Amino acid sequence: RDEGPPREIQEVRDNSKDGEYWESMTRIIPQRKLKLWDALGAALVEYHKVLTRRSELFSEAMALQRQNS
Repeated sequence: RDEGPPREIQEVRDNSKDGEYWESMTRIIPQRKLKLWDALGAALVEYHKVLTRRSELFSEAMALQRQNS
């Protein structure tokens, strides 16, 4: 029995609702939570600046302490 080369089966995907799906993905995280995360991110940047400045001041204080002793 000679069947010949295998036939390719091509499945056609319905992509009519792709745009709707991806649009809905832009709203998966509520706006309120995004604003909270933005505020937390900004606060962490400020906190990092404060810690960096404290570290610099601590280094200066240690250098002055060594000079005084």
